[in-house]
Amino acid sequence: MSVAFVATLAIIVAIAGSRRLVCTSSRVYCLQSGAAVNASTQPTVARERPPIIDAADWPTYNHDLAGWRFNPAEKTLSPANVGQLVENWRFPAVESKETIGVVHATPTVVAGEVYFGTATFAAFYKLSPDGTVRWVYRNPVRKTVLPPASGAPITEKLRGAASDSGIFSSALVADGAVYFADTGGWMYCLDAATGAERWKVDSREASFPGAHWNNLLMASPIMADGKVVFGGGTLEQLIAGTKGYAGSTGRGFLVALDPQIGKVVWKYDVGPQPEKLDPPVVVEGPWGKYKFEYGPATSSVWSTPSYDAETNTLFFGTDVNTAPRQPTPDNPNFYTGDSCAIVAIDAATGQRRWNTQINPGDMWTNSMCAYDPKTGQYKDSSIGDSPKIFTIDVGGTLTKVVGAGCKNGGFYVLRADNGQLIKHSPVYTGAPTHPPAKHDPRVLAFPSPIGGLQSGCATDGHTIFTNGIDALRLGTQASPFSLGQVPTGGRVTATSVDLSTERWRHERPKIAEIGGTPGRPMYRDVGDIVGSGIAVGNGVAYFTAVGSGKLIALDATTGAVLKEIDLGPVFAGPSLSRGRVYIGGGNTLWNPSEFESFFPKQYTGSVRCFGLPGRGGIDELGERNE
Repeated sequence: MSVAFVATLAIIVAIAGSRRLVCTSSRVYCLQSGAAVNASTQPTVARERPPIIDAADWPTYNHDLAGWRFNPAEKTLSPANVGQLVENWRFPAVESKETIGVVHATPTVVAGEVYFGTATFAAFYKLSPDGTVRWVYRNPVRKTVLPPASGAPITEKLRGAASDSGIFSSALVADGAVYFADTGGWMYCLDAATGAERWKVDSREASFPGAHWNNLLMASPIMADGKVVFGGGTLEQLIAGTKGYAGSTGRGFLVALDPQIGKVVWKYDVGPQPEKLDPPVVVEGPWGKYKFEYGPATSSVWSTPSYDAETNTLFFGTDVNTAPRQPTPDNPNFYTGDSCAIVAIDAATGQRRWNTQINPGDMWTNSMCAYDPKTGQYKDSSIGDSPKIFTIDVGGTLTKVVGAGCKNGGFYVLRADNGQLIKHSPVYTGAPTHPPAKHDPRVLAFPSPIGGLQSGCATDGHTIFTNGIDALRLGTQASPFSLGQVPTGGRVTATSVDLSTERWRHERPKIAEIGGTPGRPMYRDVGDIVGSGIAVGNGVAYFTAVGSGKLIALDATTGAVLKEIDLGPVFAGPSLSRGRVYIGGGNTLWNPSEFESFFPKQYTGSVRCFGLPGRGGIDELGERNE
């Protein structure tokens, strides 16, 4: 049986809280939300000024609604001076005795003030431009753990290394409010100035539309068509198909809430409603047979959506089928057409406009082999990257498209109006051998449950910047961590937006020794993977490398290394605002086993701010904010 590998880690499950919903139709739901703030969740510090947002800020995970992760207003840091980067501040300070949880998400920055949540020791923080605390909000912690109705005790696979109600996604700051979500299934709105709770919505509460005991949220919220949009769902692939667990009963979803009061406006569910399978469906794979009594099901949406205001359309990616459909004579497939797809929906109504499946046949759970030798297909090839909205020339016509990376290692470009696939980068289709079979040298990354293009690719409208993880055999061998199963490579690659030209490729150097003890390392010659989001601005691309624990700045035109800074354990991607680079620290992904020392772990975290030596405009801005 393999160790559980998953695109995002692991979750305390629980039964729901106390929100009250009223359902008025099958599509449009109303939520009555109170404005009272529980005294136990009051911020520890308060202040009274709404934030001012402009193009120089980084107010959401991708910086902008088009999903670019590009700051066009950055004018201070450049290829000429980024080599001078120094640490301006760190929270908690080095000399402080305070500890905070791991910061897995890209920090949100507005007017120099920094907003972030922690995945362990769950809390949400706002810092001043000099890194001191403005306020802290303690989100509710779920402690009650009960078995699901489908029958099976909760296993440690669902606990993982993260604390209850950990925050793995970035916050959205808009109109004087802060929106974020957690793995306890809650969605929140706080007052940005004071940290006071305006509302919270519990997606596990019985009257939430499609409530589920395992609902969690890892996609970052965005504002679209006057609504705040969250992505989430269940993570049942961690236990589905195992002995005693009857099958998945949840679905991934996008939900739009009224930003003022938290009322559900619409909810889009990925795939058909799971139901009792009669007779049960048995799926056979290289590692055995798996019995499912419920299905079909889809995993949580962890792709942060993007939004095109011109057409009022939301775009996002979906995860695998975690339980099969009932095969029929006219359709013998176990999978639905909704898994591992890029989807477009109407932002006004939540109705689907189109759905393009990238990886048909991807019905998978963590107990299954991640490679099917009969079909040659790699499993768990979901789309966690945000579809980026841009234009390219198609047959002489400037055409609006969306492009997203996939865990199979490919980058896909589709027409934005109808979802027609225009082009994708080469994808590795050979067997999971070490070394890999002969393949197209333009492959961006190898597929695996923790490989390929995870999320956080970027563009400036002219170039696509992809991160990449090579861990080809991981999850394909019953005895984990044998030769070649550890990561073998990591990189950032720059291509033209139409994918016709590779402009440069930055290959991370191998790590000579990692894990174990001095003189007796656990592994040698391990790939330095790049799984974090890339931030681009003023000719520089910034990212983190997990194995080496470094923040790296590259020349966005040539790929030349301009600066490397040691951080320690890290998985978060950076944000860029007003001449400063912000990065979260610590790492819980993916498995706490010592055999996973190629992903150095640290269950406490930090936020660091880097800039040029001396004071800058952001310091003066901070003084005006006092």
